[in-house]
Amino acid sequence: MSSITGVSSYSKYLSLVRNLSGGQNDINRLSEQLTTGKKSIDLNAYGPEVQKLLDLRAEMAKKDNYVQSIDTAAPRIAATDKVLTSLESIISSWTSSTTMPFQPGPASVTTPTNTNPDGMKVTIDSAKSKLTIGANYTVTAVPSQQGSNGTFDVTVTDGLGGKTTRAINLGTTPPNDGKGYNFNISGGPGEGAILNLSFDSLKASASSSFSVTFPQADQVKDRAEGAMRDIQALMNQRFGDRYLFAGSRYGTEPVTDLMATKQTSKITLNGAVVNADDYFEVSVSGQTFGYQIQAADPKTLTFVAQTLTSQINAASPPLPMTVSTSNGIITLVGNDPGQKFDLSARVVNSATVENSVDTPSTTQAPTTALPQIDRFTLNGAAVDIGDTYEFTVAVGDPDDPFNQNYYIKNPTEPRDLPPYQTYTVRYTVSDTDYAGGVTDVGQVADKLRQEFAKLNPAPPVTIDALGNGPGIGLTSTANADPNHPGRSSLFSTSAKVTNGSLQNTISVGTLPPEQDSLIDVPYADPPDLPFYDSEYLTKGKNADAYRKSQVTIDDSLNITYGVSSDDKAFQTLVKAMQMVRTAAANPGKWTEYSTQAREMLTQASDQMRSIHAKVASDSATLETIKTSHTDSVATLTDRIAKIEGVDPTEVAARLSSAMNVQQATYTVAGQTQKLSLLNYLA
Repeated sequence: MSSITGVSSYSKYLSLVRNLSGGQNDINRLSEQLTTGKKSIDLNAYGPEVQKLLDLRAEMAKKDNYVQSIDTAAPRIAATDKVLTSLESIISSWTSSTTMPFQPGPASVTTPTNTNPDGMKVTIDSAKSKLTIGANYTVTAVPSQQGSNGTFDVTVTDGLGGKTTRAINLGTTPPNDGKGYNFNISGGPGEGAILNLSFDSLKASASSSFSVTFPQADQVKDRAEGAMRDIQALMNQRFGDRYLFAGSRYGTEPVTDLMATKQTSKITLNGAVVNADDYFEVSVSGQTFGYQIQAADPKTLTFVAQTLTSQINAASPPLPMTVSTSNGIITLVGNDPGQKFDLSARVVNSATVENSVDTPSTTQAPTTALPQIDRFTLNGAAVDIGDTYEFTVAVGDPDDPFNQNYYIKNPTEPRDLPPYQTYTVRYTVSDTDYAGGVTDVGQVADKLRQEFAKLNPAPPVTIDALGNGPGIGLTSTANADPNHPGRSSLFSTSAKVTNGSLQNTISVGTLPPEQDSLIDVPYADPPDLPFYDSEYLTKGKNADAYRKSQVTIDDSLNITYGVSSDDKAFQTLVKAMQMVRTAAANPGKWTEYSTQAREMLTQASDQMRSIHAKVASDSATLETIKTSHTDSVATLTDRIAKIEGVDPTEVAARLSSAMNVQQATYTVAGQTQKLSLLNYLA
């Protein structure tokens, strides 16, 4: 074979290869156009329109980024809008008199429980009383240290730090209080209450108790606390990776307990006199403090309160509270708002002596030559402070006080009999006398003899001399009258002991929430954290709490959106609801507090509408700008398509044609491979 023939054959071979490669390239290019819808992904293919295409693509990317930013911010703003709508609904409901009435409603007073009705029986006239707060009242009577024997110092405590004492003797003319005795409570949240108490009996040491509630106000308080829990939950709403109202503190729950206040509790020691071996105990958060009265200790509740206070303050580790005492009342105040502590107390009173008296008997009947003698004996190994002993000498017939029936039955006898009259002698063991040696019934009998000597007018009876022990003898000053032979007795005697059953008790009460005097919400720069912020106790200031989110939604257009939990609207709302709860817990100041609460709710409503309007405006702005960007993206899409777009039908036809040509080329190549060496050399 000649060299010319060989070169020609090789040239044909290379031409075949080029045809196969070119055809495949055309197929690949057309397939890519059909798949992407673009003429080419290589910018060089667009020649002079490259820069224009790049500018359009950049503008579209920018618009897409704006839309994505809007899509990120819009749901958060929508969630904020829903929360604000719920908060406005809560405010609206509390401005209604149905939810918060103009009056606290009537008080409900339980029937007093009288532990020793013979010694003291109390009733309360709620219509004549001024009741200001729900409280558990304790009434205690002990022998007066200033008044005459038979006078009792009656102390009323409310268990919340309020206390008052007045001396009462039912044997004297009642004070000018109308029917009953007025007790004006001073101290604690119940200060200003006036209790109108009546005493059916007041003869010996005793105690009574009753409670006062305001059912309607209690219902308002429960509803207010429920609303505050709802507000707290709404202000702690979380959306995605952050809390809606936490500012830029994404992982910090912004609001703590909205009802958190410093717990203030009172331990009130009820009674007036303590005895040796009385045991007093207080438990604070699991730690127990107790003291048993020793013989040499002062026998006062003030001493007991001071001793227990010293023990609590000396606790190790120290308790997180401030403890103080005054007037027999221990006050415990927690150091931090929301910090709770458990409190309980008890008293184990030493044993008391139950004394009695024999029924008086006539040991010598009167005759014309002999007087009448009656005797009775006081029984008991010892006496207690507050025990009351009494006996009565009655002359005449109680059923015939002026002896008219007697004269009718005995018309011949002279009408010179004295009218019916009683002479009562009563003595109560006081703490002063007890300390002075009146510790057994013998000394009590002498005290009765001394009181008998003070009777004016004097009865027609004499008493035996001092020092005759617990047995008392009464002798008539005259013998039997021969002009009245039908009278077998000149006088009658009765005796009674009313054992003092004063059992010292301890009342434990937690004071209801009180509102501070701060009405206007303060603002400082840099801003302080509100009192309900979760970081309030650890950080006085934190700018992140106020820092809101910002989004760029268009060229040179940024929007700062959202609301922070320390917004003045929230602070006013929380203050208002606290005021509502305070009004419900302090019915005596209902008008004052509820009026302030309504004013603050109105302020909160206006402020909430203002921030809600801003949120709604932001939402509308985002929607408007997003629509604008969406329209722009559609326009840009059309313009880009005009540059780089292809006609799918045309591309498909060309692709089919190219594939047919390529198939034919492969067929020719296949036929070439079938040539024999002989044919090829020829």
